[in-house]
Parts: sequence; C-alpha cells; structure tokens
Amino acid sequence: MQLILAAILPILLALLAGYGVGRALPRQHTRHAARLLTPLIWLLLFFCGKEFGHVLTEAAGLGQTLGTALVFALLTTLLPWGLILCCLPRPHQDKGAMPGGAASWPQLLQALRDCLLALGMVAAGVMASSYPLPWLAAVTTTQLLYLLIVLVGIDLVGVKLGAAWRAPAVMAVPLLVVAGSLAGGLLAALFTGQGLWTGLALSSGFGWVTLSSILVGSKLGSVYGAIALLVDLFRELIAIAMLYLVGARFSREAIGICGATALDATLPLIRQQCGSQHVSLALISGFVLTLLSPLLIMVCLSVTG
Repeated sequence: MQLILAAILPILLALLAGYGVGRALPRQHTRHAARLLTPLIWLLLFFCGKEFGHVLTEAAGLGQTLGTALVFALLTTLLPWGLILCCLPRPHQDKGAMPGGAASWPQLLQALRDCLLALGMVAAGVMASSYPLPWLAAVTTTQLLYLLIVLVGIDLVGVKLGAAWRAPAVMAVPLLVVAGSLAGGLLAALFTGQGLWTGLALSSGFGWVTLSSILVGSKLGSVYGAIALLVDLFRELIAIAMLYLVGARFSREAIGICGATALDATLPLIRQQCGSQHVSLALISGFVLTLLSPLLIMVCLSVTG
C-alpha cells in the first residue's frame, strides 16, 4: 500500500497543482504552457535513454537477458492491443483519421518522423550514459516528469470531460490490458522456458519499472530483477513508438499498452498525440493498473515459492 501511495500521490498533487495554476492564469498563458510539452517530452526521452543505458551496462548475461525481456515485452504489448481492438466497439471517428478511415500520407510521414525523433532522443541518451557529464547528473527524469504533469494539469483546464469518463469502455481498457498481459506472459514463458508463474510475475509490471524490478529481484534474484526491469522498459518504449505512429487513430489501444505509465511517464505524450479528451481514460487506466500491479506481482511470486 505504501508503494502505491508513494507512486500515485505525487502525481495527483502535481496534476492538481497544475490545474490550480491553469485556473488562475489567463487562457492565452495556458496555451503557451501547452507549447512547452513537446520540447520537454524530447528532453524526458533523452534522460530515459540515459537511464536505460546504465541498465544495459550493468546487466549480467546481457544477450539472453535482452532476448527474454524483448519476447515478454512484445507479447504483453501485442495481446492487450489485440484484445482492446477486438472487444471494444470502434468510435465513429478518431482524431487524425481521414473520412475513409485511412490516414493520409503526410500524417503517416509526420508520425514516422516524430517516432524516429523520439527513438533518436532515447538513443542519444543511451550513448550519453557512457560519459560522466556533470550537467547530466543535475537533472533527473523525475524532475522533468513532474514538470510535465504540472503542464498537463494546466492544459486540463480547457478540457470538458462530461460523462464520457464513466463509460463502461473506459474501465474495460485496463481490465483488458490485465487479461492480455497475463496471457502474453504465459506465452512468453513457454517460448523462453521460464516457469508459468514467473512469466505471470514478469508480465504484471504494466510498465512500472521500479516496482517490478524491486519486487521480482527481491524474490527471484538480480538476474530476474534485471529482466523485469527491461521488460517494462521495452513495454514503455514500444508504447511511446505506437503513440507516435497510431496514437491519434487508435487512442484506446495506445493508451492501454502504456499500462501504469499512462498515469505518469507517458501521460504528457498521450495528451499530445491522442488529444486532451483522452486524458481521463489515461488517468483511470493508469490508476487501475498501478493499483493492480503490485498485488498481481506479489501473488504470482508467492506461488513460485
């Protein structure tokens, strides 16, 4: 419970602080604040890459660890996406879609460019992790993340949520993510030779990197802790790529695969790519998955013995 509160409370406070600031500011100033989201997202991705680089250099048995983590990440991302796509009715028109249902070439090229730029920032961060630059140590991803969440809170002032957030489909998204992730974890366990309950534990992080690595590592050892960390890092990177590529047209699916990070790390990007109208879905889905993640991991680890 303390882990959950420690994860959720600062985020909610940052959102509320931003919302309060947004209510106090003139509307033109809130628009200026929204324009800061994009450059800050690039910066956050750079520092995420820097932290990812440190993980790669410290992981033992790097090749096998990366391979196992990648299989888990892919299957625990693809299956939730497929379940949401198949089980929930499509909205009449997603933002960014053409009338015929297909995106235009300029839209696709723009999405591809943004995705490559995002991955390029991550790659630059990975390379920068090899150099002990003092100015890099002065900024943390946590500081940038909370600043971004404050800006999202400011932007929420202009969003009218109405009753849409109470729709059954909103709660169905995180539940389908849980079902798809667990199914993907079972398949990944079969492919990689892991125990089924170990596979379920590795698939229950929902992108919550720090939680999964700590819980799994404390029970199964440092190797599995590194695998859990990489699984959720890869899930987050895949989610970021999908947000850029198809987030505007498949908002619910893209938000779903963001997992618990929809509440924090990917929330600014969701607002940018999916639109402010989907922020409520992101908050609810991220909140539910943040609550369920430690419970599922602990249950699965307890069965592993």
